[in-house]
Amino acid sequence: MNETAAPRARLVDPEGEADRTTAALVSSLATRLIILHYTSGVSVIGSLLAGLSLAGRDAARTADGARLRRALLASPAARNGETLWAALRIGDMAAGLPATPVVDHIRNDLALLLAPDLAETLSAVPIPPALQSRAAGAAPGEANFIDCLLGLWIHAREITRSIEGLARLAPAEPPVFEGGNAADGHTSQLLR
Repeated sequence: MNETAAPRARLVDPEGEADRTTAALVSSLATRLIILHYTSGVSVIGSLLAGLSLAGRDAARTADGARLRRALLASPAARNGETLWAALRIGDMAAGLPATPVVDHIRNDLALLLAPDLAETLSAVPIPPALQSRAAGAAPGEANFIDCLLGLWIHAREITRSIEGLARLAPAEPPVFEGGNAADGHTSQLLR
């Protein structure tokens, strides 16, 4: 590869599936945003949890996913995580809800960033209505695309590092607590 050549992204539809158009991708994103106006937070979060769980089961079928799953199951994180999910009934939020296809959504939404016909397509699809309420004192423009994209990057990076760190904990190895005493419940620096 030429050292001076700019990196290129290839958008390829999975073989055997219908080709995705910019209009279909925009309509998918717009529909999800419109539905948020009429859906409870519990339903949205529950569907996302179901989708993440489904994506995790699918990932566990790969060599890397299976290796990470085994390591996580052997760490104290698995026991504590299951305890939290049971005590706080987190899994109940996902019970009976359709699993959001989280991986497909993020791939499709990121593909829109490279669509050459996006501006023209936006004029022909439904657009979510304007929000009628805004938090008192909130100024417009506090959230923007680039900051959100960077936030997604750091969020994913932190989650990836943390989960890989949990998988490296030996079954008998207690986590290191800094800046507090675990017995006192002061665990503010647990994953730092």
